[in-house]
This record gives sequence, C-alpha cells and structure tokens, in this order.
Amino acid sequence: MFGHTPYSHPEGGLRWPLEAIGDGWSAEWMSDRPLTGRVELTGRLVVDIFWTGSDNPVLVRGRVRRVQLVEQRIEHTGSGLRAVDGTERLTEVESTPHRYWSNWETPSTEDHFQGTGVLVDLDLDDVPATKMEFVAGAVSVDGPDVWVMDRSNPVLLHIDTGSTPPRIVEYLLPLTIEPPKNQWTRKVHADRDGCWITSRHEVFRCDRAGDGTLTIERVSAEGGSSVVVDGRLFLVGSMYPALHRDRRYGVVRVDPDAHPVRMLDDERQFIPVDDPATVARVTAQPRRADKARGADDTEWIAVVELTAQSPDGTRRRVDLDVRTRGTVHWIQPDPYTDPANADIMARISVPVPVPVPMPVPVPMPRPRLSDETAGP
Repeated sequence: MFGHTPYSHPEGGLRWPLEAIGDGWSAEWMSDRPLTGRVELTGRLVVDIFWTGSDNPVLVRGRVRRVQLVEQRIEHTGSGLRAVDGTERLTEVESTPHRYWSNWETPSTEDHFQGTGVLVDLDLDDVPATKMEFVAGAVSVDGPDVWVMDRSNPVLLHIDTGSTPPRIVEYLLPLTIEPPKNQWTRKVHADRDGCWITSRHEVFRCDRAGDGTLTIERVSAEGGSSVVVDGRLFLVGSMYPALHRDRRYGVVRVDPDAHPVRMLDDERQFIPVDDPATVARVTAQPRRADKARGADDTEWIAVVELTAQSPDGTRRRVDLDVRTRGTVHWIQPDPYTDPANADIMARISVPVPVPVPMPVPVPMPRPRLSDETAGP
C-alpha cells in the first residue's frame, strides 16, 4: 500500500502492508519485504474484520453458496483470553446476521468453545445483477423539507413531507464520487431556501427555486467538519493537540489549528472566530450527519435506508424508490476573471504587444506608352 509506514514485528524485522486486487476478490497481508507489481499468492483467502490498511478496500460481490459458524476453544492466558489456533470447528447454518460479533464469556471449562467468526463460501463466477441503489448517508430537515445525501455518489434527494404522499425529487449533482465508507462522506445543512453540502474537501451551496430547479455553486475549495448555528455555516477544526496514526509516519503529534472555528461571512469567505462565547456555542453543537430532528420532534435517520421515528417511538421506513428527476443548474465561476484573483492574474499574465500599423504601399501608375514605341 503506497505511502504506508511498515510495522515492527514482535519477533524482529519489519512488515509492510500489501494489497492485491484480482478478478472479483482482493487480499491484504503483511510481508517481510516491500513488493510492487505482480505477485503469486498461495493459500486461502479469508475475511478479516479487525484490520484494513487500504484507504478504499475493494468490495467483493458474489453468490453465497454456504455459511458456516466458526467456533474455537478459548483458554485463559496471563492477560486474559485467547482463541487456540488449530481448534476450529464448523457448523453449517442457514444465514448469518448482518454484523457478527463474538461474545466471549468467561469459559467455565477447559474445553470451552466460543463462536469466533463466520465462514462464507462465495461464488465469484455467479454474481447477482447489480441494482443501482440510493444509499442514504446524510440527512437534514427544515420545516417540511427533508434533504438526503447519498453516502458515496453525488445524488441528492429532496422530500416534500407537506404533500400526501411525500413527493421525492432526485438531483444528480456535478460533484465527485467519494470512496464508500461505513458512514457519511458529505454533510447536508437544510434551510428555507435549500441546503449547504460540505465535506472535508469543499463547500457547496444549493438553492431550490419555486419550480423545483436546483442551482448549485461551489463557494469554497476547503472544507472540514461543519455546523450551522443561527443560520451561519461554521467549520470546526482541531481544538486540542492529539496523537494521530499517519499512514506514512505512524503515530505523530498533531497540534490544534490556529483558528479552530471559522465562519462563512456574507462575502462567502471563511473568517476566524475568536470570541470565546461563540466558539463555545459552535463547538457544543452536535456534528453528526446521519441524524436530524424536525420541528415536530421527528428524528430522521439516514443509515443505508431513511427512517423516521415519531416522538411516540414509532419508526417507519421511507420508500425512496419512487422519485422524479429534478433539473440542476450549475454555476461555474471563472477564476481568471474573478476580481479577487486580479493580483494573481497580474503576476502570471504576459502582456500581449499591441501591433503597430504599417503603411500600406501605394502602387505607382505605369507610364503610358506612346504610339511610336508601342509594339505591333
């Protein structure tokens, strides 16, 4: 994995994290030598849910042929419990939960077995047809307007809950496809005129007209963790020093930002906020993107599907499949003509010389030959 620091092996030496991608599968492992290019693998591919070094692990699709529960003998160690290698036993089951977590209880006998995983036989040559689905990742509410953003794709849904049934309009936005993650890659902040869309890379403004047309414009090529307070958009950075694991350097110290809180002003520029009271209010706001609460206290949850939970605890799934396609108007500013960039253009522009007009020669009249000198 490019740009990833190696790990120290407990028995000495270094181990580099490697990733191989094949036809319908991918594999990650630790190698005692750095490798690039083609490799030959032998052995058995297994699923490891405990570690992945890839920034964008490959999703593998196939048809499940068999599911087996894996159990291993658990024994005491000086520091706790461990699964004994080589004691695996398999029990065929009909299905497995969406998420499987072992619950290791204190073994009552020396031969105590506990579930440690699930073994799935996956047929990579019989892949079910892919269905284009909307995967809800972020949600925001303002009055009857509910905005939902796809987890990875640049697809935005507007739900008008004031109509019966709710009317859903889909907008395909001129944004990038982000690597799919378990949580959101973008955030949405709704208001009466539309919404803000933010990410760690950028900030976009979306305004919805009365006819349903959505106008989108990028207002900043920098982003971060965002929150809206009193109608103002804020970016919240690092407040305190911390230790972070960096793929290139390992664990490093990261100092807080010089101005952890910045506000988008009327000129659509992010300005530092140093007022302690304002900073306290902004940083106290929750910054989750997958939950939003409406004025009627209904909680909207965007986790793969969109659900609405009423104040009485009743939860219902919102059908997002029935929707119409909306019109998007993309405003693309020209940075070369932006007055804010006049100083940059003055440095990088080469003046074009003005051509000097040249005199046009006038042909002299030819003398007329007399009749005496004229030829026959």
